[in-house]
Amino acid sequence: MTSSFTTEGFEIIRGILSETQLAALREEAERVAISAGSVCVRHLRSRSEIFDKLSESNMILSHLPEGLRPVRSILFDKTPEENWPVPWHQDITIAVSEEHDVPGYGPWSHKDGVPHVQPPIALLHHMVTIRLHLDDTPAANGALRVIPRSNLRGKISADSITANDKENAITCECMAGDAVLMSPLLLHASQRSLEPARRRVIHLEYARPDDLDPKLSWFEKLA
Repeated sequence: MTSSFTTEGFEIIRGILSETQLAALREEAERVAISAGSVCVRHLRSRSEIFDKLSESNMILSHLPEGLRPVRSILFDKTPEENWPVPWHQDITIAVSEEHDVPGYGPWSHKDGVPHVQPPIALLHHMVTIRLHLDDTPAANGALRVIPRSNLRGKISADSITANDKENAITCECMAGDAVLMSPLLLHASQRSLEPARRRVIHLEYARPDDLDPKLSWFEKLA
């Protein structure tokens, strides 16, 4: 990993996708979103062979620590009509196949009928998220905002986020084809778009498969 990711908890990678790749991925994202009837499509890899292969491609894996595999995939498809803000939060739940009483795991919840649970903090520390931008995402179009180094503070409750934290936030302005690499424990948010336009993001989460307790299994299949 780069020094930026190691010290700050995130990194912007410019031009990871070519124009040809972008065109194909936009077409596939449109198909998946229409088929799912949603602007937030979970378990993307099971819905699309194209996105499944992308998640395991060397183009992506070459930017990640060795041994990580995709364990969650989501398409976010903000449009002028679907222009929602996202408050400050961490991504502290994982999707698993079945709910079991396992020490260190909890509380449990369900999203789209799939069990989700908060795992031990050590598992989250080794996870990496990559967000691939299919459209230009300047600050005025709801670009991701992050609080550097917040991933080093463990789990952070919403009421413990300070004004100083927010003042130190950085806006990750990206062009189509750029990617943001981040720790799921990094505090992040996005504002409602001031100049709303299409803002499609492929959100892929990676983990070390064996970090999960053997009584549990990842919901999304491992290659």
